[in-house]
Amino acid sequence: MAKSNLTTEILLNDGGAPGRILPFTAGSTIYAGDPLQMTAADEQVDAATVSGGRVLGVALTAATSGNVVNVISGRGILLNAWVSGTAATAGSMLEARGTTGTLAKAANNANATAICLEDGTATETLKKVMLL
Repeated sequence: MAKSNLTTEILLNDGGAPGRILPFTAGSTIYAGDPLQMTAADEQVDAATVSGGRVLGVALTAATSGNVVNVISGRGILLNAWVSGTAATAGSMLEARGTTGTLAKAANNANATAICLEDGTATETLKKVMLL
């Protein structure tokens, strides 16, 4: 499944967990459900591309470079995020996956950003996750 800007219903719980929806400037094209990292060079957010890097949050809305993207951040938030790899199954700890702009099964749980809440077989698909 290719990423799409037609994605809806990223946020699954709406207030049951302490979270924030914050505006940031997109440094590139971002799809709803992308895990995001801050880029130091331009102080904008982009889809996560540093394997094991810390994730700022997940895009609630799609955006193009230079425009505002709404970012969901907080512990215990249930949402749909882009996840790659069939090894990312229910209960797997997830971390940013370099070059794909997705989450994937963590190589080191210390870098985990989320827990996968469902199984799936697609290489790149929206899966229910809980942010850590």
